[in-house]
Amino acid sequence: MYNPLYLKNTVDEPLNNSNTTKKVENSNTQTTKLDDKTDNKTLDVENENKIKEKPNLKLTNENIGVPVLYYHSVKNSEGSEIIISPQKLRNQLRYIKDSGYSTLTLNELEDHLLNNIPIPEKSIVITFDDGYMDNYTNVFPILKDLEIKATIFCITFQLDGGYYLSEDAIKKMSDYGIDIQSHTAGHPDLATMTYEEQLKEFIESKDTLEAITEKPVTSIAYPYGHYNNNTIKAAKDAGFKLGFTTHLGLSDRNDNPLLLDRIYISSNYDMDTFKKLLNNTKK
Repeated sequence: MYNPLYLKNTVDEPLNNSNTTKKVENSNTQTTKLDDKTDNKTLDVENENKIKEKPNLKLTNENIGVPVLYYHSVKNSEGSEIIISPQKLRNQLRYIKDSGYSTLTLNELEDHLLNNIPIPEKSIVITFDDGYMDNYTNVFPILKDLEIKATIFCITFQLDGGYYLSEDAIKKMSDYGIDIQSHTAGHPDLATMTYEEQLKEFIESKDTLEAITEKPVTSIAYPYGHYNNNTIKAAKDAGFKLGFTTHLGLSDRNDNPLLLDRIYISSNYDMDTFKKLLNNTKK
């Protein structure tokens, strides 16, 4: 079972390039697209409606790549690189907003990557891994104040409102519009597990969150960024459409949708480092 003390010793850091990863990516790029055949006319109508909702933004349907930032805990005592202060987070999100970025929900990212839906030219996704209670007490007010969309990937084995989010906090944020998605049930090292064990982890987490939010849970972030071929198969079989790694890069249509890149944000980064990482990360 996941040990919360991992905060002191372990971080879901970006992995170095590996042959195993490349084999997984290459073998699955063409096989994990949406199974459901969506009528093109329906997509055209949805596309037109979404464009009308954003009349002042310049949209694109080019495969430009979308930065997906990932944070963890947010509180004043920065005792670990994955614990960032609320003020530092606010400054970074304010920079994103002032720089003209539009924050996307994962449904919007999914539509762009898989359903050919345009997005604003400067789009970004903000995510938080693990689902700490401070994501409700410290992050949620900032998101509301700045009118920024975000996603929280939740561990579900202990939703007690102490260390991790409570069910009530999850429901309130979900009702407001914050994406609540899966980070598995117990934060295990998926690469060490069988297909059946991984599938159980995924389904347990998915079912728990869907019962709370009354919304589909269609995305997952892999704990520690670890995965193997069984992970991709189990994620697809569990009903996930998007899966997120810890590999540095932008998410684009050339990626396997269950192996999308992200950008890790450490509390050790000063503002100049944050800006350079955001502006210089490529596909």
